Amino acid sequence: MPVMSEPALESPKPDVRLTSIVSMEELSGRPSRPVDYAAESGALVALARVMATSPGEILQRLAETALDLCGAHSAGISVLERTDQKKRFHWRAIAGRWSSHVGGGTPRDFGPCGTVLDRNAPLVFSHPERDFPYFAEVRPLLEEGLLIPFYVNGEAIGTIWVVAHDASHRFDSEDLRVLTNLAIFAGAA
Repeated sequence: MPVMSEPALESPKPDVRLTSIVSMEELSGRPSRPVDYAAESGALVALARVMATSPGEILQRLAETALDLCGAHSAGISVLERTDQKKRFHWRAIAGRWSSHVGGGTPRDFGPCGTVLDRNAPLVFSHPERDFPYFAEVRPLLEEGLLIPFYVNGEAIGTIWVVAHDASHRFDSEDLRVLTNLAIFAGAA
């Protein structure tokens, strides 16, 4: 996604329902793939090795792991940083079809990542351009995205996310479980 300049965008009012959010009830009602503890365990061991030997690579490896374990088309890590007074989410790692957008970001107060932190909960978005028009310019388009907040010392500082770019993949409760575990790892990393 392109880095947005300081936009003259109006943020939705806090009490306005965002039309792009898919309910967690719908997500939990979808058919779910079987749990693969062996794949998840192997991936977490590999991540621990990277963290111990090459900590500078851990965010990218987390994105790659989320992509693989969730069968997503793109995956990434969005982080708030002090360099801009936490006004933007910075995409420090992206794997998959959106990998060319690494280094991009979205405004803290006007985007899916900010909404996830505001609500302090995982969220699924479908066609977020309905609520956040700048997503209409991003290629490939986002059909559906699952975002999970992660925390450092109890403070939400970013999101880990997976994206489907077409209707061939829909996220389920197993993706939510796996990504939640990876979010815990992201906070430690």
